[in-house]
Amino acid sequence: MSTSDPKSEQFPVVTQLEGFPDPVRDPDTGMIMPQTRRERRALEAAQEKMLARKAARKKQEPRPAPPAQDRAEHEVTEDLDFGSDPASDIDPEESTVLTVTQVDDQDVITPAPKSAQEVTPPESKAGRNLPAAIVVGVVLLAAAGVGIFLYPIIIAILIAVLIPLGIWELSQIAKTKNLHLALTPAWVAGLGIPAAAWFGGVDAMIFALFGGILLTVFWTAVGEPDRPAASMATTLLAILWLPFFLSFGIPLLHQPQGHVLVATTLVAIVANDTFGYIVGATLGKHRMAPKISPKKSWEGFIGSLLGAVLTSVVLTHFLLEYDWWVGIIIGVVIMVAATAGDFAASMVKRDFGVKDMGTVLPGHGGVMDRLDSIVFAVPVGYTLFVVVLPLILG
Repeated sequence: MSTSDPKSEQFPVVTQLEGFPDPVRDPDTGMIMPQTRRERRALEAAQEKMLARKAARKKQEPRPAPPAQDRAEHEVTEDLDFGSDPASDIDPEESTVLTVTQVDDQDVITPAPKSAQEVTPPESKAGRNLPAAIVVGVVLLAAAGVGIFLYPIIIAILIAVLIPLGIWELSQIAKTKNLHLALTPAWVAGLGIPAAAWFGGVDAMIFALFGGILLTVFWTAVGEPDRPAASMATTLLAILWLPFFLSFGIPLLHQPQGHVLVATTLVAIVANDTFGYIVGATLGKHRMAPKISPKKSWEGFIGSLLGAVLTSVVLTHFLLEYDWWVGIIIGVVIMVAATAGDFAASMVKRDFGVKDMGTVLPGHGGVMDRLDSIVFAVPVGYTLFVVVLPLILG
């Protein structure tokens, strides 16, 4: 007959771990959940130290004998096998003392309840704070327009701010499933790939991507996370999804009439989102993928298609002097790519059980909630304008 190890019956709860200022914690119990081997070893050492200290205190402080007048009652209790007094098993250093303070009886003034309009921000049928969403969208679009047509340094600043924020949002979401996204190699690649695209084009982008992959592999191996393959895959997904895809806009900007090509791509994406949002919020009844994106409807999909096609036909005809049917191709392709990007973000959020990627942008959620359709459509736009259309049009 085997006996249970007393250390395995109940481990002490460690709330602070030296050398790890921001560990991942269980949302229900508050216990530290180690993400790497070093963190797990440190946690086990802290638990062993607490158990040893508790055992030493029990040896040094023997239980005092009961008073003479209570001895008979104590002996009867032992004979009946009622067990020991629970109060004697409480560790003084691990117990909590509650102090009750005398409070004068006064009339308590209950504040008047706030109306629903004061408590809850205005939210539309599609689930957004519409005024905030419009303001943030206009500001971002205006900043991008200034960077595209007047001061390219604005584009560089937007990239340097938005990409690290988006990677950080993905790392916080990964923590909810105990996945470790290596921020350092992701941030290095997040800034290195756009810089390579700016100075060397697509070839330099690919070289920087391979450098980011190698750095991620070595960083994961040295860091020794509990799930190294999942950690590496999560980090590489973040690098591909955000900086690599988004950086295709830089070599597109360097093409002849590049500012018009980038502007056409972005305006088609905005038209896709705007028309799809308006039609879906007002007429949407038939859901496209209720398990992935419950608010996306077929009516909204048709609205996105019409908005992207009409916008592309007008812009390409007057600014690029293409035939009208070329604008239809551009609008359809960009709309499909933007919708795929939206679905990709929705699948990630659904799988990780979050509503938004973050809270940085009011009315939109996080940075990734705003860039989800852009990161897929920009490389497709580059391929369309630089590779496919020159082959078709000669």
